[in-house]
Amino acid sequence: MSTAHKRVSALLDRWLASVELHARYLALDDATYATVQQWPQHQRPTKWVVELARTRLEEMKQQLAARRDQGDELFAESLELMSFLTNLLGSEQIDRFIPLATKKPNTAASGTVRRPRLKSADDKPAPRTAAPPARTHRAPKPAAPARAPAAPPPADKVIATVVADAVRFIGWGREWPALAPLIARLADRPPEAEIAKILRANRELIEHQARHSGA
Repeated sequence: MSTAHKRVSALLDRWLASVELHARYLALDDATYATVQQWPQHQRPTKWVVELARTRLEEMKQQLAARRDQGDELFAESLELMSFLTNLLGSEQIDRFIPLATKKPNTAASGTVRRPRLKSADDKPAPRTAAPPARTHRAPKPAAPARAPAAPPPADKVIATVVADAVRFIGWGREWPALAPLIARLADRPPEAEIAKILRANRELIEHQARHSGA
């Protein structure tokens, strides 16, 4: 069995276990579903999407096993390459996906673990205002004009989206230097330079979530 075959087989098993959990979550109301896992931003998958994903995953596992028995090692490598190209070039509606679900409880929702705060890449100290002129017998000097305020940081939603993208790509085996260009190609994402700043500012949080998302 080739290394590529082992990686693809493990990924399919991981996805299938996730889809089985989503099938159980179909009975939950929206409020309960929102707290059962630490979800990235996404549209909740419907029943037919979950069932379709499970059917296609089982078919893919059968094809992978059949090609392995035939000694075809290029099939698994081709699947890995297509997965990479799809993420790089074909992801337009990124909110429409089935997020990875694990059996690990959502400890952040229960309050036992404090979720780290998302830090903005542009966090800066508040600008100082000019001090008022001292009172003298002379006519007071006009106050110096206040400094222009610093540019507002990116919206929390943008930061959260970039962080979720980075965690997902790391889970798929992407290296850190490739994250900014990959995320910048997705729809409705900020420029690559701004993404790189967000990644640097939240690297500890991203790596923490990536380690625990596959647990």
